[in-house]
Amino acid sequence: MSCKDSNETHKYDKRLNISSLLFLFHPCLFRLRNFKTAAFSFFVYFRVVDNIIYFLEQMTTTRFSLCIFCLCLFASCGRGEQKADEPIRVKVAEAETLVPSSEREFSFISKPFKETELSFRVGGPIDRFEVYAGNFYHRGDIIAEIDSRDFRIRKERAEAVYNQAKAEFERVKMLYEKDNLSASAYEKARADYTSAKTAFETATNELDDTRLIAPFDGYVGEVYIEKFQDVKATQPVVSFIDITQLKIEAYVTQDIALQAEKIKEVGVRFDVCTEEVYSAKVVEVSKSTTRNNLSFLLTALLPNKQGKWPAGISGKMLLDFLASSSVAMVTVPQTALSYRPTEGNYVWTVDNATRKVSKKKVILGELLPNGKVEVKGGLQAGETVAVSKLRFLSEGTSVEIMNREMPVTAQK
Repeated sequence: MSCKDSNETHKYDKRLNISSLLFLFHPCLFRLRNFKTAAFSFFVYFRVVDNIIYFLEQMTTTRFSLCIFCLCLFASCGRGEQKADEPIRVKVAEAETLVPSSEREFSFISKPFKETELSFRVGGPIDRFEVYAGNFYHRGDIIAEIDSRDFRIRKERAEAVYNQAKAEFERVKMLYEKDNLSASAYEKARADYTSAKTAFETATNELDDTRLIAPFDGYVGEVYIEKFQDVKATQPVVSFIDITQLKIEAYVTQDIALQAEKIKEVGVRFDVCTEEVYSAKVVEVSKSTTRNNLSFLLTALLPNKQGKWPAGISGKMLLDFLASSSVAMVTVPQTALSYRPTEGNYVWTVDNATRKVSKKKVILGELLPNGKVEVKGGLQAGETVAVSKLRFLSEGTSVEIMNREMPVTAQK
């Protein structure tokens, strides 16, 4: 054998070894089903790699780098095509039928039937004050008291002046009736008497105002001062509330406000006790919308004579109101929706037999609780729609269903 033939044989063996190693570690090997397929694939693979190595041996460094780049690009494209043939794993859900409920719910936070801030009409240091939030007082009970010594002295002084002026006026009046005194002297005595009487009544009222009296049966809400504190007139001392009835206020929609005369009672369910529903009497529905939104304020009164429920507790107002439409609607999860400006809203439906997807344009209605949306057209109840990996789907794409979303009952 000549030296040239020996070199050629060596190079051939080298190319064979390289081809074998590349073939063994190629990921496609693990997908071959039988020996014949593997043998044929090895033959084709060997010829391709053998030719590539032969050309590489004849190339310069620059051409070699360019060839390596092209091979990498070809290999990456091959892998992408391989993955494109694989089914995409998606989650699906079924389009469901929903009949609108006639019961409507509106959130509220209960308020006291009456609520006011109590204050003294005179100022001074607090003398009697044993008050805490939650204390109950009957109408007429003394809640707090200002040091009354100065006011008592003023009353006694005004009373003495008043008694003197009264006696003087009665004496002058007798003389004037007998024409023994001038009219000017009579008018002066009467004016002094009236002034003394007014001063005495004012001093009496100021002494009475040193006591803070409960205006109705109720509870102390908040306390704003401390004992021995020097307070000013009209300064808030405590807040006082009446919870024999609770004021239930909720913002309702315009369709309910338009039929306010027909609504006499509403149901009340507190968040801390969802098992029980109480009846409250509707007393008023506002005649205009509020400043912050386009809702109307509905006010109802809930009896609470025993004070079982405190003011400020949250809950739901229930109205058995006839729905605008009783026709069943089709709903899908909001996660099933896709949108393009040129196409509008659409969903990907899944054929349960072929496991392939197709695009369907839909007409949407209103959003519903529990993440649902109404579909007015383009989809029928019972159809399966994809709810995940929507951006990877295209017409006719094969999919593998991971799991089906459990139906969730939505309420309008």
